[in-house]
Amino acid sequence: MERHDKSARITCTIGKVTIYLRKDVERDTLASILLSFSKVDSTLFYEYETICPYSDINRYRMDDYVVVSYSKSDEGYKTIFNVPFSRKKALRRLAISIIEKLKAADTDLSLLWDGNEPKINQLFEELSACNSWRLQVIEANKEN
Repeated sequence: MERHDKSARITCTIGKVTIYLRKDVERDTLASILLSFSKVDSTLFYEYETICPYSDINRYRMDDYVVVSYSKSDEGYKTIFNVPFSRKKALRRLAISIIEKLKAADTDLSLLWDGNEPKINQLFEELSACNSWRLQVIEANKEN
């Protein structure tokens, strides 16, 4: 799936989703992408890794991030969070961090999911309801 202005592209397979965002992507487009995924599959999560002061770990938790692990490093605490797409506060904080990354460069997110063709079609319907998206289907060669 790709926006007509090419500011965002989503590549879906049965086990993985890659969301590519250009620096000039509109905030509304980013929000609609994240919210569309949460509607299609609320069990989806993004694994977010950061280095932060110990005191920031609780702030992330208060925004519904789930701590997977953390360890002390020279720069602070290397922390891995799961960002559940079922939680609006978590999605809002994720969107803010993506917007910060986009100030410097294009970015992409990789998500693991148990998507299937009906979920992919539902995602396209959600996105195309509010934005200008086109769908391109590429089937893998099924020959051995």
